[in-house]
Amino acid sequence: MSTFTQVQHVITEVLEVEPEEVTPSTYVLRDLPTESIDLMEYGIGLNKECGISVSDDIVFLKSLRLHMAEAEDNGIEQQIHLRSVYPHLSTDRIQEILQTVNAGPVLQVQDIVAYIEHAKRA
Repeated sequence: MSTFTQVQHVITEVLEVEPEEVTPSTYVLRDLPTESIDLMEYGIGLNKECGISVSDDIVFLKSLRLHMAEAEDNGIEQQIHLRSVYPHLSTDRIQEILQTVNAGPVLQVQDIVAYIEHAKRA
């Protein structure tokens, strides 16, 4: 089973939505009826489904804006700082996040997949 399929399975089980509603580019908090408690359930489900330890703060980008402000306060380029905090995200994805952060929550299903694949390699 692919990592995406595992993530999709966890999300569809928690939210009771159809698999077609969960694609790699789906925004977890914008496009799906995800609430805060659901993120905790995703973390538990991902732990069981994928056999990895899940850091909710990192996988769900919970402190993204804090890290952006931290970079600015310390005179560090945000993209470089975020790359160090979120090593599972590609440079292109971080750039996309920085360009769309003002539109609302930026977490996409592909970000969760990237986290799991990164954790499995570590």
